[in-house]
Amino acid sequence: MTDKPTDRKYIEKIYEVSGTFYFGDSIRLVLEEVIKELFYSPHQDLICNLRPNHISRAIFKYRQAKEKNRIWNTKQYFKSCIVSAIKESELDELEPIE
Repeated sequence: MTDKPTDRKYIEKIYEVSGTFYFGDSIRLVLEEVIKELFYSPHQDLICNLRPNHISRAIFKYRQAKEKNRIWNTKQYFKSCIVSAIKESELDELEPIE
């Protein structure tokens, strides 16, 4: 992973538009780490679309899964929740065909 100055500014912009500052320090630090890792992953195009509603959905899905199963790799699972939340929210906005 390289952390070029331009990447840092872009990542900070993602933090800003995704609303990580709404969360307490403990979860905000985890969110920012997950966002940064996803930025340097093949999901970079998706993570650039991250918004507060996606984070809320990912947290909800993570908690829901944690109630039913033991999650061994919590950070990796949460990354998957973030990616899924971005993809699924687009489906939620579809209008039914009449």
